[in-house]
Amino acid sequence: MVDFPLARLRGWAHPAGAGIRHQLLVIPSVICAAQASLTMVEGVAGAVAIEHQHGCAQLGGDAHLTEQVLVGLGTHPNVAGTLVVSLGCETVQGVGLHRTIVGRGQRAEFVGIQQAGGTGAAIRAGREALDRLRAAAASDQEVTFGWAELRIGVEAAWLGLAPAQARVFSSVIDRMCRAGATVIQAVPAGGDAVARWAQHTRGLPAPAPLGYATRPAVKGLHSMEAPRSRIAQKTGLAAAGAHVILSPLAEGLPAGCPVAPVAHVGIAPYARPFAADVDVMLEDAPSAGAAQAILEAIGAACRTETVLEALGTFEMAIHRIGPTM
Repeated sequence: MVDFPLARLRGWAHPAGAGIRHQLLVIPSVICAAQASLTMVEGVAGAVAIEHQHGCAQLGGDAHLTEQVLVGLGTHPNVAGTLVVSLGCETVQGVGLHRTIVGRGQRAEFVGIQQAGGTGAAIRAGREALDRLRAAAASDQEVTFGWAELRIGVEAAWLGLAPAQARVFSSVIDRMCRAGATVIQAVPAGGDAVARWAQHTRGLPAPAPLGYATRPAVKGLHSMEAPRSRIAQKTGLAAAGAHVILSPLAEGLPAGCPVAPVAHVGIAPYARPFAADVDVMLEDAPSAGAAQAILEAIGAACRTETVLEALGTFEMAIHRIGPTM
């Protein structure tokens, strides 16, 4: 069992589900609306705007996947309300995106740049929409969380660690599952990641397969198809509804997520230079309490602002099936 009282974790009952953050999200349906979206949230407390390079000149599966990811983020349980910003002539139409988000129970607003008569008018309309969303979200009731109410996303980098370090992550996943949490493990196709995942899950509950950025229908352990990109893994896990994401930092830089706090585990020796930017360090020869320390870091990320949230640093990347024109 987990050795610290997560049952007292505070959350909010949002229209799209109970979450551990209480924020507003601005989603541009296309890259052309990204700058207007970023401008709308300037100086607006509790609101964040994402930016991405997609939504136009995409075909078939890629256009569908972009919409799926954006809907998943817009209906994330940590989001109290969503504003969709559209240019008006994009492939992934903002009107349809807004309609789908509302249809899944989320409170949402829509602003079209062309419909508003230009960027300046759209920014003003967007800020008014954020005011309405904030006023509506003020009535959301506070709730308490335990492990059984949490969905926890796990990036794939730990699958390639040395055996002693990998066993720590396997133990963490086992303990989270035993505590009743829903765990979504990103597993890249190709290479040896699938084989390593099969090896490390011996003795764990049988994982259920899950498509990229797909919300699990049942509790338990899930194996989510994922690209190799760490940022695209985070985005897919968030779109799948993970309240919090566990990130083993074995390469690259620490990177937050716009809708879910990220608990970074620095993998020694690589991450020692980033010690101030991670939430816990996993040494080359892990101590007996290493798994507990990671669980406590997850709990702390659920309760309070993470290092990267305090810095205001996050990234996102939507997986692409084929090349974009």
